[in-house]
Amino acid sequence: MALYSRKGLEIPEPSDCSSSEDDDITYLTDLYQPEHQLPESVRVSNKLLNSLVDRAWEVISKQDSIRKDAEGMRKVPVLNPKEMKLPGRTNSVVCSDDGVYLFLGHTHGLSVISTSTLTSVRTWQGEKVELTSISCASLENCTHLLCTVDDMGIARLFVHHKENIYLIKVLNETDDINQRNICTKFEVSRSGDFGAAVMTSGRSVWLDVYRFPRDLWLKELETKQATQTSGSTEAKLSPTVLLMKIKPPEIPAGTSLKSPSEVLQKTDGGTIIGSGQNHMISSSQWENQDAAFRKMFAKYLSSSPMTPSQQRSEGPSNCTFHFLLREGFCPLPGGAKPTRDIPIALCLWWSGSHNFLHYILKTSKEKTDGEPRPDVLWPNSQEILCSAVSACTRFIVLGLVSQLVTIWDRRFGCPYANIVIPGDSAICRLKFILQSAERQQVNTPLQQGPFSPKLQLVVTCRNGSCYSVTAGCGGDTPIVAFIERPADQGGFATVAEPVPFLKCLALLMQRDGQVSVWDTKDAAPVFILTLPQTHVLGPLWDPVYVLDAVQQNLYIRGDSKTHLKKVTDEEEDENSLFIFSFSQCSVMDLYRITWPAATEKETRVPLSGLEEACNLYIQERLDTLEERNRNLAIQWEQLQQRAVK
Repeated sequence: MALYSRKGLEIPEPSDCSSSEDDDITYLTDLYQPEHQLPESVRVSNKLLNSLVDRAWEVISKQDSIRKDAEGMRKVPVLNPKEMKLPGRTNSVVCSDDGVYLFLGHTHGLSVISTSTLTSVRTWQGEKVELTSISCASLENCTHLLCTVDDMGIARLFVHHKENIYLIKVLNETDDINQRNICTKFEVSRSGDFGAAVMTSGRSVWLDVYRFPRDLWLKELETKQATQTSGSTEAKLSPTVLLMKIKPPEIPAGTSLKSPSEVLQKTDGGTIIGSGQNHMISSSQWENQDAAFRKMFAKYLSSSPMTPSQQRSEGPSNCTFHFLLREGFCPLPGGAKPTRDIPIALCLWWSGSHNFLHYILKTSKEKTDGEPRPDVLWPNSQEILCSAVSACTRFIVLGLVSQLVTIWDRRFGCPYANIVIPGDSAICRLKFILQSAERQQVNTPLQQGPFSPKLQLVVTCRNGSCYSVTAGCGGDTPIVAFIERPADQGGFATVAEPVPFLKCLALLMQRDGQVSVWDTKDAAPVFILTLPQTHVLGPLWDPVYVLDAVQQNLYIRGDSKTHLKKVTDEEEDENSLFIFSFSQCSVMDLYRITWPAATEKETRVPLSGLEEACNLYIQERLDTLEERNRNLAIQWEQLQQRAVK
């Protein structure tokens, strides 16, 4: 038996135990012999392997102790905050785009806070109204549009104009409370031109899409400001326009269509194929397939508590939507250039669905009768769990079942990258930013243009683990783990969000109340944010916070520990708002972004026409030819190594 060992490895001396030529045969017939009865060749190999393992373990233990000592010697800076008392239990906080105001939704209503003085400038209060969520859009002339939802599911539309708050509309107001629709989500687009609300009634759910006449409102508010009476809280402005009422797709049923031509006629010209609504499958074929399926998996279906009719009637329970800006090679009609970022489409997905749908936002004059149909459908291989959209709305990232992340590129209408997250836990949250241009030039050999930028994701899983993913069009996809699967629930990551005004840093909040900022490349904490000893992060499972990119501040709610002990006390909640100022921290100078394009908006390159877009694309392909050829050679080499012979 030939033995090959590395230089420096001592071969053990033969044992004194005698062995015969039939040892190998005897050993193969009796696998439960004591170790000293093993054949001589096997004993020598066993000693060699044990020696190798012991030496490798010594090296690993030594390196691990050196790493732990280095981490222990490294002192992570601690940042202390300012404190401001809150009027009540604050459930939501948002910041205006100019960083001048904070809007708080609490147990008494709505409050407007000045960020310069940290004082309340205006408050709107309603009888037994507790706001739970706020969405804000900054208009012109110190005007902000606010979409709110309270704890009873009532959606209200406010406008904040020159330190005055006016109630414009209550979307689901009815005289009979039993007939009221419940609003679960109400959000406004970044420009304030559109809004969308998810409504539920019984087991039905749908999405209402509104168009807001913001230009008319600004003129009417200026007129009202000159003639208003003191104490006025309501404003009679131009009405909102309901553009669409989008319902979830129906479960496919049997059809009487018998030819492909009839099916294509039902698909509005054959432009949208893949929704499963138009097909040639008859009712009898559905019934036969269902009977065959139930016969094959009878023992598994018998343990289900729901009947077949209940399983079939159960529909989607939630809708996630995003507003999309103009993207692609087609200019606006007449060669006009938009004065602001006005959404042109709405994308959404229903829980339990594989399809990602797009709807074009039409004006009131273009409003069509009947139920709206999707203009674009993107199918996915797995069920969608979560989604996020980049600030330029060119890229859409989807978290799917089986730890799969898919990034779609709207410019080309195809997947940009597919990533598999390590582990076996489902993805629950995604955050999406673009790496800064300065970091790309230093660390990436590939010259990134407007067509293939490097993208950075922060992915959170249900088991509490958190990852940083850097994705691009081709090449490797580095995945760095911030937090591996924690041993206890206190280490679960409840918030993982990139800091928009600091390069490659992410804000992490854990269920045990720890708040820190981490480097997304090195997976190491840069500094720790600590609350006073008298307060704790609240609530621990869903912290209330907001990042202000203009003032470079973090506003976060803290609950008093003394009040938490008084469970039966009916007094007001003792909440405070803590302000962490990153602009005054010298540690941040290395990561600070000094140019205006701090996020992925810098990839939004204006294109005058199709010819210019083609020229830019061809030029970038020429610049990246060498890098693409190198990646292609590596991929072919890997395929040859893994080929089945």
